[in-house]
Amino acid sequence: MKLSVPFIPDITYAEFLAENRSNLASVYFALFSGPVLDARVRCKAVDPLLPAKTLGRLSKINAYCLLNSRFVHPNLYLDDLFLRQTLDSLEKLFPTICIQGIVFSDLYLLQSLAGTGHDLITKLEAVPGINMMIDNAQKAFFLLEAIERTGFRLPGKLILDRSLNRDFHALEKTVTSIRQAYPHIGIELMANEGCLLHCPFKLTHDAQISLSNTGLVQEQTHRITRTLGCHNTFYHHPHLFLRSPFIRPEDMAAYAGLADTIKLSGRTLGANFLRKVIAAYTRQSFDGNLLEIMDTTRFLADSYCIDNKKLGPDFLNTLANCTKFCKECRICNDLFMNAAKKHTIILQPYKDMQ
Repeated sequence: MKLSVPFIPDITYAEFLAENRSNLASVYFALFSGPVLDARVRCKAVDPLLPAKTLGRLSKINAYCLLNSRFVHPNLYLDDLFLRQTLDSLEKLFPTICIQGIVFSDLYLLQSLAGTGHDLITKLEAVPGINMMIDNAQKAFFLLEAIERTGFRLPGKLILDRSLNRDFHALEKTVTSIRQAYPHIGIELMANEGCLLHCPFKLTHDAQISLSNTGLVQEQTHRITRTLGCHNTFYHHPHLFLRSPFIRPEDMAAYAGLADTIKLSGRTLGANFLRKVIAAYTRQSFDGNLLEIMDTTRFLADSYCIDNKKLGPDFLNTLANCTKFCKECRICNDLFMNAAKKHTIILQPYKDMQ
């Protein structure tokens, strides 16, 4: 099964992707200048020439541009100049890379872009992002009808909500219905996000990121997540990580008849992290701390080592068939106690640090 992976403007990483192109179904990338239109906080400015230089290494790999912020500044929906400039910036990349479409999570923005009448509209697929949380076929059908009305091309793939990853009955039912109605559309599953199952903070977290990216408020999402959100929950109850519906590299084969591609995340964690993740999922095996290949829970690797091999070959089957009524169950806690080890912090004497 091929992978859909993040692209970041790093020359050595771009070369790594080019060398592994046979394992890739597509790459996805954010625009690196102008208003932030993707679903992550922009960490730092990028040399404006670097994206084009590095994307050029991937000229034969299908690419999708992330315009998947939960929302943008309200004025931008009606700003024809901004909307056209956004599409123009994509059009300039066409000679460099094989852009298939855009990924969106805001139908207002999609309709605003379509309203420009720009030549690109009929050339680009509009792919609903993972944050659209498509967890049943009916939701998929309504989204596809909405896309069709905009004039964008129907997507070549649908990224299903990660909550389906360990609910094989619901996953199979959803996939079967979508394939019957839209046989040309591939199914993609997110593998390594690693956040809480049905995360109760998610919608607010997405909105807080989008709000900070408008520039209307100072960025505080990391602080809030650490003190009040999912990071705080994981710090106090680390075994809950195993409830997260991630897909381990070893378990990819279980989805072979249900998914066409596997999506990997972690573009804010840098090139070294992404190389490790892609290598693990390419091999369909990982011997090490499972937290080191997870996106949102990578921070826990500083405190715990979860030996992936100690989770055993029945890990997926066990978690997929449990009741999910965790209050009266100890499966995840027992698995965690068996496979996890808390790091011991060793303080160096002051004289050794000089």
